[in-house]
Amino acid sequence: MALSCKVALDTNMLLYITAHRVDVFEELKKMFANVEFVVPQSVISELERIRRSNKTRAKQVNVAMKLMELNDVKVLELSSDADKDLLELARHGIMVATNDKELKKLIKGFGGKVIYLRKKKLLEVI
Repeated sequence: MALSCKVALDTNMLLYITAHRVDVFEELKKMFANVEFVVPQSVISELERIRRSNKTRAKQVNVAMKLMELNDVKVLELSSDADKDLLELARHGIMVATNDKELKKLIKGFGGKVIYLRKKKLLEVI
């Protein structure tokens, strides 16, 4: 039986795709036979703000957006606060892919699962 899961992606994880040359989507597909990707609308809004305000990071945002489209990422309408949305998803059993230290600590605090980038190239689940 194939392992199936849902993974919510944080803004920083999406930007790491080009910053550290790690295709988070492909790596997660290798880790889990059947993975469904979700992103809160609040994360999309953060990416849009970054794209408008930072020319160098705009390219990272464009790559992330294209990969989200190619990997059929479902966008969820929640609140307007990305961290709050990701915490809520984690409380419902969805793994959260983030490198945000504070968010990782909060999710681990109630027993949620976090996927993070270790040594800028390896994805690990805690």
